Amino acid sequence: MSTHPAVNPLGGAWPRVSAPWPERSAPLYGQDFARDPFSYYASLRRTFGPVAPVTLEETGALRGYLVLDHADQLDILQNRGRVLWTRDSRWYRDLAQGTLPAGHPMIPQFAYRRSRLYAEGAEHARLAEPGNKALAELDLLRTRDLIEDLAHQLITAFFPEGGPREWNEVDILAQYALPLPLLVVMRLMGMDESGALATGNAIHDLLSGGAGAQRAAAELDAQMRALVTGKQRAPGPDLVSWMHHYNRELSLGMDTHELSEDVWLQIVAGRGASTTWICNTVLEMLTNPELHADVIAGRCQMEEAMNRVMWVNAPIQNLIGRWATQDTTLGGYPVNCGDMAIICLGATGADPTMLSAGWDVSRVNRSHLAWGAGAHACPAHDIGTLIVRTGLEVLWSRLPGLRMSVAKEQLNWDLPYIARSPTALPVIFPLPPTASTNGQQWTAQHSFISNPPQPISTEAKEQPSAQQGRLPLWRSLVAWWPKR
Repeated sequence: MSTHPAVNPLGGAWPRVSAPWPERSAPLYGQDFARDPFSYYASLRRTFGPVAPVTLEETGALRGYLVLDHADQLDILQNRGRVLWTRDSRWYRDLAQGTLPAGHPMIPQFAYRRSRLYAEGAEHARLAEPGNKALAELDLLRTRDLIEDLAHQLITAFFPEGGPREWNEVDILAQYALPLPLLVVMRLMGMDESGALATGNAIHDLLSGGAGAQRAAAELDAQMRALVTGKQRAPGPDLVSWMHHYNRELSLGMDTHELSEDVWLQIVAGRGASTTWICNTVLEMLTNPELHADVIAGRCQMEEAMNRVMWVNAPIQNLIGRWATQDTTLGGYPVNCGDMAIICLGATGADPTMLSAGWDVSRVNRSHLAWGAGAHACPAHDIGTLIVRTGLEVLWSRLPGLRMSVAKEQLNWDLPYIARSPTALPVIFPLPPTASTNGQQWTAQHSFISNPPQPISTEAKEQPSAQQGRLPLWRSLVAWWPKR
C-alpha cells in the first residue's frame, strides 16, 4: 500500500479536501456508550439527525460518519447512489496520509490485506468464489448433528466431578457461547485436535490483547498456511479441501496466502457474530418473561426470538469501514473522498422512519442488516443461523431451569465498537441436566460434508483428518475449552 499523500489507490492524485471535519462531533466511546448504546444512538439522532460525525477514541484521530437510519445504510451497503463506497481500506485517506499516529493500536483493524474483505468487483468475486462454493457442499442436516454433539459435550462439561450440585452456576459466554461456534467452524475446516488447540490458544491470546498479541497473530497466520497446504496434499471431507477443488476447477489462481486469508476470515467471522448472538438471545430470553413464555409454549419459534435480538440488542452494532471514493454528501454533511462511514446496525431498531411506517421490528421482520447487504453481504447466513439456533435449542432442552444469577443491570459490557455482549453472563440452573439424547459423541460414521475432492498433487497422501481415529480426541478439546 502506498502511503504517499499525493497518490490514491488508483495511482492518481487525491482530490483537495473540500470540506473540513465538522466542528461538532460526538465520542463513540466511554461508559455511557458502553452501558446503554441504544439510548446513546437515540441522543445522537436527536442532536445530529440520521448521520452523526463521531470519533472512536480520545485523540480524535480515528473518526467517521455514523449512519443511523436504515435507508441511508442500504444506500451505502448496496452502492445505490452515484458514489462507490468501498471496503478497500487503501481509500482511507487518514490512514494513507498518516493522519493516524504511527503505532495507533487500531490501525491493524483497517490495514489492507489481500482478502475478499478488502476487494471489490471482479477481484472480490474471484477471492470469494472458492469459499462460497465450499459452503454449498455442507450437508446442513448432518452439520446440525455435529453442532448438537458439541453443544451436548459443552453442557456436560458444566458440571463438577461427582455430579451436579443443588444449584449450578456457569458463565454462558465463556463456557458456551464463545467455544461452540469456534469449535464448529474449526471442525468444518477439517482441523485435527492439535491444530484446533493451537488455533484456539492463539485466538484467545490475540483477542486478549497485550504483549502476546503480535506473536499470536503470526502463529495464526502460520496455522492457516499449514492447514491450507496440508489439505492441498491430503484433502478430506471439509471446507478447506473443497476450496482447493473449486480454486483449481474454476482456474481462479488463488495462491496459498489468499486461500489462508479466506480461511482465517471465515473462522473469525463465524466466531464473532455467532458468539454474541447466542449470548444476547439467552439474555433476552431470561429477562423478557413474555418472550420466554411464548418460546416455551411453542407460540414463538427460537428463530423468531433470535430475530428479535437483531433489532433490540444487535449482536453486531457497527460495521466499521466503508470509504467514499469521491466527494459526496451524507445526511447533509459534505464528505471528502477517503472519509469513512460507519453503519450503525444497533440504531436501526429505533429508526423513526421505520416505526412511523408501522414496521414490526419485534420477531418476524427480517429486513435488518445483520448479514450486511450488497456484494459484501455475509455468505454464511444458513450455517451461522444453524449454529446459533441449534446451540440455543440444546441449551434450553438440557437446562430447563436456566435463569440469571445477577440482575441485568449488574452486568458489565464490553465497549460495543463492533459487537456488543456482556463481559460475562452468569446463570444458574436449579435442576440436574436432562440426559443427552445424542450418544454418538464424535463416533458417527457419516460426515457432515460431502466426500473429499480428489487430491491436487501426486505426492503420497496421508489419511484425511476427518477420519483419523474417528475423532475421539475432540472430546478432550471440548473439555479443555471451559478452563480458558
